[in-house]
Amino acid sequence: MTVIAVVSTAGGAGRTTICSALAVLLARRARQVFAIELDAQNILGAYLGLETLAPRGLVHALLDSSADWHAESFRNDDGVMFVPYGALDAEQIGASEAAFAAFPGWLAGALGDIDQRPDAAVLIDAARYPSQQAEQAIRAADLVLCVTTPEPAGCVSLAASIGPMRRGGAAFFIVVNQLHPTHEMHRDALALLRARVGDGVILPQRLHRDAALPDAFARGAWVFDAAPHAQISHDLHGLARWLDGWLSAHAETG
Repeated sequence: MTVIAVVSTAGGAGRTTICSALAVLLARRARQVFAIELDAQNILGAYLGLETLAPRGLVHALLDSSADWHAESFRNDDGVMFVPYGALDAEQIGASEAAFAAFPGWLAGALGDIDQRPDAAVLIDAARYPSQQAEQAIRAADLVLCVTTPEPAGCVSLAASIGPMRRGGAAFFIVVNQLHPTHEMHRDALALLRARVGDGVILPQRLHRDAALPDAFARGAWVFDAAPHAQISHDLHGLARWLDGWLSAHAETG
């Protein structure tokens, strides 16, 4: 089993969109895929086929040791097994933050309970870094994919956080999302990011801003099905192809 933490340091980066799309595309490549939500927004299930936000999920097993988080799992039409975070009230949010801090290895232990094939991939949609949830995801991961938009604020926050995020020792790569290549500010922000972190960790598989993506989601469809020739569809397939290759190489060397 290989664990991939999908994180971001700024809101609106597209982390959940990318995590859910990669889960589906990897499943269509005949991989066994699990998607785990570690974000109190509790919206991953909506991307993967739930019609309403899940009232219970992974976090309730953290708050109640007698709860079985496997009972809160779902399988979508593409065969992706996924576990929502679950809905919390204000008091429960505080309790969950304290519990994550008190048990820093809780997620890694929970993932060890998954019955999986050796080539299985677990994608974790983690809350915005820094957070207890993101720390747990990074600590459990073999690979960290950090999603950023090519905006100055997002690139600066990522550059400032990259050191702490890499302390866990997992492979680390940056995914640039919502790129408009003719936008001068985007080019400048990427140049700033490259100067701060180097080219080696920024994946060449960049995701472009494309109106086909929100249009497809509005119709309840994956963009690579609704608009297979759109730029973003090619981009997502390219990122999934790279990740599938990375997983195969990791399995051979690991």
